[in-house]
Amino acid sequence: MDSRSIIRAAGAVLVYCVSLHAAAAILGGTIGFPGSDGSAMTVYVYSLDAARLRSLPVRRGQREFRFAVPPGRYVVFAAPNGAGAPDVYGAYTHCSASAPPAPPTRCDDHSLRTVEIERRTRRVDVAVDDWSLSDADADALDRIRGLAATPGPPPEGAPRFSEYPAAAATTGATKVAAPAAARLRRLALSPRDRMKLRDVLAAGPNFAGEVTLDLAHCGAHCLRILLLDWRSGGVVEVPDLAAIDDALPCRTSEAVLFRRDSRLLSVTRMRGRVIATQYFLWDPTTASLRLLAVYPRKPSQYCAIDPP
Repeated sequence: MDSRSIIRAAGAVLVYCVSLHAAAAILGGTIGFPGSDGSAMTVYVYSLDAARLRSLPVRRGQREFRFAVPPGRYVVFAAPNGAGAPDVYGAYTHCSASAPPAPPTRCDDHSLRTVEIERRTRRVDVAVDDWSLSDADADALDRIRGLAATPGPPPEGAPRFSEYPAAAATTGATKVAAPAAARLRRLALSPRDRMKLRDVLAAGPNFAGEVTLDLAHCGAHCLRILLLDWRSGGVVEVPDLAAIDDALPCRTSEAVLFRRDSRLLSVTRMRGRVIATQYFLWDPTTASLRLLAVYPRKPSQYCAIDPP
């Protein structure tokens, strides 16, 4: 390669790098916490399009924050994380001071406000100063952070737990039989998982009225489902549920959902570039699970919150 070719190649790389840098905008602003000089907290920026969550710790007394983000739609919120901090969220909403048009003195619309970053946008500033979010919005932010919360909306047309109730005779407190200790000892479990299994069994059936369902670990971001049938004392292991990758981008607590009064079990995991939710049905006559349906969704669909 001659010197001119090298110069042209270097110039192309420089233009490419500059274009990448130019594509990012600054999403920043200020934090307003009522009745305080500024508690320590974490600020979050969540992409509605890419289902990606960014976070930034903010020291006590610090009021400003900034993120470099690509074009897209975002919601911005914060949560105190200091010792004894209240369990609340602050967010950029329709009542925030920097939300145009200026909110009236009395504002009743505390819903989350979307920040739109266009390709030519260089900087957007918002105020995270509304601490009166609805329970529904707080639940949605919990799900985004992967915390235990009210489960998010199921896919349209998906089976519902209430549609597959456990038989009335099996949902009472009477225990017919306990899984045999000898069978439990043969399970390959870590000491921590074995101790947790004993605690779960002590509480009786927690699935389908007659089954104890327990989640054991099989590695990093790997869950293994164990089914312990109280009628026969047997242990049921389903090959398709022996290694569940729970590395979800959000709503991580919803990887496995089940109820004592229902025979339905949902398992959500990554399958390539999509998130698939499988629905299984417990059959008490055969003591087995049957796959009912599979609903694949893009991460942005699975992680979506109700539009502000």
